[in-house]
Amino acid sequence: MFKNREDAIFRFKLLIIFFFTVWAMLILAKATITMTKERDHWMEKKSKYVGAKKPAKPRRGNILSDNGELLASSLPRYTLHIDFKYIDKRNLKEQRKIQAKKDSIWDADIKELCKGLNQIFPERSAKQFEQHLLKGKREGKRYYKLYNKRISYTQYKEMKKLPILNQPNYLSGAIWKQSIQREKPFGSLAKHTLGSLWSDEKKDSAYRGLELKYDSVLRGQPGVMHRQRIGEGYLEVIDTAAINGADIQTTLNVEMQDICETALMNELVKLNAESGRAILMEVATGDIKSIVNLKRSGEGVYEEMENFMYEVSNPGSIFKTIALAAALEDKVITPYDSVPHHNKRHIFYGRQPITDTGHYTNGTSKLSVIEVMEQSSNIGMGEIINNGYKKNPRKFVERLKKMGVDDKYEVLAGARRPRIKTPDDKGWSLMDLVSMSYGYVVETTPLNMVTFYNTIANGGKQMKPRLVKRIMKDGNTIQEFEPEVLRSEILSKQTVKDLQMILYEVVNDPNGTGKKVKSDKFQIAGKTGTARRVKPGFGYNYSPMCYLLSFCGYFPADAPKYSCIVQIIKSGPGGGGGTSGLVFKEIAERVMAKNLRLPLDAATDTLNSHVPVVKNGNLGATSYVLDELDISVDNDVDDSENEYVWGQVNNNDEKLSFSPRDIKENIVPDVRGMGAKDAIYLLKQAGLKANLMGYGRVVSQSIPAGQKVPKGSYVLITLKH
Repeated sequence: MFKNREDAIFRFKLLIIFFFTVWAMLILAKATITMTKERDHWMEKKSKYVGAKKPAKPRRGNILSDNGELLASSLPRYTLHIDFKYIDKRNLKEQRKIQAKKDSIWDADIKELCKGLNQIFPERSAKQFEQHLLKGKREGKRYYKLYNKRISYTQYKEMKKLPILNQPNYLSGAIWKQSIQREKPFGSLAKHTLGSLWSDEKKDSAYRGLELKYDSVLRGQPGVMHRQRIGEGYLEVIDTAAINGADIQTTLNVEMQDICETALMNELVKLNAESGRAILMEVATGDIKSIVNLKRSGEGVYEEMENFMYEVSNPGSIFKTIALAAALEDKVITPYDSVPHHNKRHIFYGRQPITDTGHYTNGTSKLSVIEVMEQSSNIGMGEIINNGYKKNPRKFVERLKKMGVDDKYEVLAGARRPRIKTPDDKGWSLMDLVSMSYGYVVETTPLNMVTFYNTIANGGKQMKPRLVKRIMKDGNTIQEFEPEVLRSEILSKQTVKDLQMILYEVVNDPNGTGKKVKSDKFQIAGKTGTARRVKPGFGYNYSPMCYLLSFCGYFPADAPKYSCIVQIIKSGPGGGGGTSGLVFKEIAERVMAKNLRLPLDAATDTLNSHVPVVKNGNLGATSYVLDELDISVDNDVDDSENEYVWGQVNNNDEKLSFSPRDIKENIVPDVRGMGAKDAIYLLKQAGLKANLMGYGRVVSQSIPAGQKVPKGSYVLITLKH
């Protein structure tokens, strides 16, 4: 027992001191062991460790066309800088040895390096590369750019084989920086439909279009990595592998997209219009084959700048088809009934007078329902809807909704729902009912309009617009989006039949507003429209001298395959038939010609003998084809013995002749006029490498034919369709 309280406290203090002393001795012993016996182990750990763990970026998935062509893809690009003088002040002696070794390597191999760089980038000579590098070395640059452009992965691998650059980074001074670029092989084609991507070292930020709509699918999942020292350099080690994004295959067709864009562009330039849009849809499936959005960016220059597919605005007279569909279905009118047109000017409910500009030929004060649509009479359509629904306007609005007029189609990010004014809305009046009959007060989108016309073409079966067919991973389908029927029958068969007949007459009747759309190759059906541009919200405040000119329809009218809407916005009045309608006609004829298959006899000219235009390239293969077609050739080659004879095909009105050429190593051959396959093969035979740009046939090459260049040099060949 303790003698007293002070004695207890003293002994307790001694106990605490004892424990702390033992603990300190243990720590000291462990430190001694770590510094001596375990020193090599921990120094090895230290030498391997570089920084904390960081995310490993996955590869973003591709966006493909309907037949698998690349529309958007993520490709690695590299930039190379050289650090000519790196001295670590914490270890000057060791670093000076490294610097001396680096200098000796550069002095010995710089000429060979520059020769190799010239082969990869022939637009700059070996001497120019040498002068550029010697300048950076002489000035002791720390972050000196070797080449002023980003390079491809293939070029990166070739450069890593060159003298100096094949050394560890601490000796070569090479600082490689990789970036992943989102590239679109077809340029601005469908640019805003595909969407955009901002990329940096940390993350990708998608906005607009398919990139945003399917971002979670395309993005993938990041992994984990860290940097580990290997000798004097370091290696990026993957701890957890990233999961690459999946690919999405769209319904877009590159050829149809190009057809639509070219036709619309030409008309916009001709009219000096503000903007235009076109949507092409496949009738049976609802597949969107093309979306074009063009806006003026300068005098005569139009670019894909906005996505107008979801723009909500007054559609104008193309809405008359929908209004008439409601009236026919509710049996308030038949196609052969008549309505007054009031001498082309009439006032409903004491409001602003409504005028018509159509050319009427019947010499009476009445028009049949068919003539109302043919002439696009606002007064006639106002009479039809007002007389049929003024006692129960809610019935008209409900019929519109049953037909899916206000459906929201979320095929892309940013979808908007059309707006239909109802009797429950503030400020409603029967004048609104009249205005709705010819496409005002109601606000809808181009996608909604073409979907309705597609339904009429499809016999009343309403298909959901489809822009993505499937999601794929490593070539295997992981999710399929089948064509979806929204409503199996939005209208009775008789109503659909009546509407098809009326839309056919609009185009094919000599007095119809769509007469300029008529084609002598096949039948077209549709409706013209003109609308003054309305400021946001309902009302009658119109933007001065700005009009939306539209044509919406389908083709061929007797067996519909495609539906389409074309809209052009321009200053000053105009008609949809002579503007957007002409674009529609060109699109229809070119799309149908694309799929046209005629017997060979139909292409035979029995009166004149014409020689076909033949591409340059493999003369053996060309000779075989011409022999099968029974077309004679001067100085023909024996394709069985001369399979790899190369040269030029000379075309004239009478006969074809060949000009064979020898392929010499290191001599650049003339590949102009060839297809990509022949051009690449020919360059390879000459010991050269090809970089491709575009598609079609070769129109130019970066190094002229006949020039002698080092083996392995790259030649940029440009192709156009």
